[in-house]
Amino acid sequence: MVDIPQPQVQQVPIDKLQKFEDFFRYFEDTPGVSKYLNRINEIHSKGEDTLIFLFEDLLKQDNSLADLLEADPEGMLDFAHEAFLNLLKFHEVIPRERERDYFVRVTTKDEKSNLFHALRDLRSKHNGRLLWLRGIVIRTSDLKVRLIDATFRCNLCGAEIRILQLGRKMVYPKRCAKEKCRAKNNSDFQFIPKDSKFTDYQGITIQECPEDLPPGMMPRSISCNLTDSLVDRVKPGDRVRIMGDKRLLITSKENSNLMTSYIHVNNLELEGLDAEEHSEFTPKDVAEILELAKEPGIQRKICLSLAPFIYGKEHMKMACALSLFSGPKRNPLERESIHVLLVGDPGLGKSVIIKDAVRLAPRGVYTSGKGSSAVGLTATVIRDPDTDQWTLEAGVMVLANGGVAGIDEFDKMETNDRSAIHEVLEQQTVSIAKAGIVATLKAETAVIAAANPHSGRYDTYKTPTQNIKFPASLLSRFDLIFVDVDKPNAAEDAQIAEFILNRDINALSRPITEVLLRKYIQYAKKYCNPQLTEEAKERIKAFYLMLRSSYDAQDAIVSIFARHVDGLKRLGKAYAKMALRDQVTLSDINEILKIYEKFLKDTGYDETTGKIDMDRIFVGQSRSQINKLDKLLNRLREIFEECKGKPLERDAVIQILSIDEEGLDKKYITGALEELVHDGTLYEPKTGFIKFTKKE
Repeated sequence: MVDIPQPQVQQVPIDKLQKFEDFFRYFEDTPGVSKYLNRINEIHSKGEDTLIFLFEDLLKQDNSLADLLEADPEGMLDFAHEAFLNLLKFHEVIPRERERDYFVRVTTKDEKSNLFHALRDLRSKHNGRLLWLRGIVIRTSDLKVRLIDATFRCNLCGAEIRILQLGRKMVYPKRCAKEKCRAKNNSDFQFIPKDSKFTDYQGITIQECPEDLPPGMMPRSISCNLTDSLVDRVKPGDRVRIMGDKRLLITSKENSNLMTSYIHVNNLELEGLDAEEHSEFTPKDVAEILELAKEPGIQRKICLSLAPFIYGKEHMKMACALSLFSGPKRNPLERESIHVLLVGDPGLGKSVIIKDAVRLAPRGVYTSGKGSSAVGLTATVIRDPDTDQWTLEAGVMVLANGGVAGIDEFDKMETNDRSAIHEVLEQQTVSIAKAGIVATLKAETAVIAAANPHSGRYDTYKTPTQNIKFPASLLSRFDLIFVDVDKPNAAEDAQIAEFILNRDINALSRPITEVLLRKYIQYAKKYCNPQLTEEAKERIKAFYLMLRSSYDAQDAIVSIFARHVDGLKRLGKAYAKMALRDQVTLSDINEILKIYEKFLKDTGYDETTGKIDMDRIFVGQSRSQINKLDKLLNRLREIFEECKGKPLERDAVIQILSIDEEGLDKKYITGALEELVHDGTLYEPKTGFIKFTKKE
């Protein structure tokens, strides 16, 4: 049996230029309306320079052309650019030297487009293909000028030669264009800048968004090249969507077969703070969210959905939930983010609550104090290995802009590193002035931190400042501080033990699913901006005045500050936002005041007087302790004046003070004298004797 050869069908080459012209001329989004032809007419009338088309529109019009664009974006976009110019020339004559001033860019609105790839999924098979990426800008370089088409003049015969510049190093002619000319060395040719072509250039580095990062994995990043009108549009901390093709570059090492990949960006879109996630809400999502908001006691249900595998701790969970719903900043003069600090004995679940809060946040970053530095939290300036220029790189607070930053082991941080976030907590910005770079970055970030007591166990007779060794200026910036002390309680301990032992058997689940709760938080932050009613304002005012006037002037105890009124306002808005309401009602404020009273009791309650004293945080000592120390110092000065400033035996001084001054026992006097020696008010000229320093 003889095989009869089948006639081969010759494929007709596609006229790519004509195809793009037809697409721009005839595509109709609405019947009878040519979408892109109208846009080109608008570009001409308004003097604009950029035509942006949707990839799905091209897919709908010409499937084969869309496939070619995806496979070879570099070549196909040249045809699209030429087609755009041909249609634009119907309106005006465009000189050849101005053709590079017009651009064609591609975008997509299809969240499930085949063009989308996660940064960690990029492989060698994606080289040269059109990609749509999403990430956060962590580094930007200075604006540069890149040579793309160099003109050289031969020094021997005067001939001009043009060389296309594709790499990072300038390429000189190998020989002169004239056959009889002997020029062949670089020194034989002179570079002519005025006849060469240049483009604006900026390098950026994007990294995977924290919420897209798989648990336990290091974030991936990739360099991107911006050119022409795309430069100088982003800064570190901005979230971007990038359309471009992956290209390769030979490494600087000689004879190496390893290549460096980068993205040549065709289009760049900036995600706003109101776009907490790249996905939009479907009608089904909106229906579920609005139905959930109608449930009675929705705030408590949200609270119980946070770390359900930790028994109790509802006040801590509610504080973290309020922080998740705080923001974004709508008034540039007011802070909207709610900062929470959880302090207490080890092993009570603080870290788990923080991690789960960051997990539920639409935009969240988690870090540990022991492994964090000041520049890692804020921003730093580093030298770019490619350009050898200083570039700005964002830290945790900038990366979490518009979301939540969880800082565990806050007490393990170095003092200098911890002080770097003072500006972030109050002004919500990160300012940097290094290596000639002066910049202010947005850091509208809510901070949820956890710390253990300095001595291991929390001492209720000491102030929060003394327990955790934090400066009062830092503690005062937190809206809520809760202290969790591990006290034995037979009934509660039995319930905790039973809960832990049966936890796996009961297969605990959240009252609200993780996916729905994340969308609910995102929806509330995007669309809800509740305002205080007159009743709510009056209730906050009455609470503030009540605490301010609780004690007589002689005690001089301050139980609440004006800063706390701002905090109550923020908390009330977040609580109303949890129910998707546009007003903060009296009942909302009443619930918030219950939480706030718990905060005041945990941090400001003075065991010796039984009163709320905020000097325990703002000064580091209660007013009663300050008055007691002043009393001791005044009597101590009198004793030394009577002895004409001579050194006195410590034991004798303790004996005199304990007899003369009522309310000063020997234990307190001994501790106070040691503290005065430690801070330099007193010194020991010899063992067992004390004396005032000269400054005193």
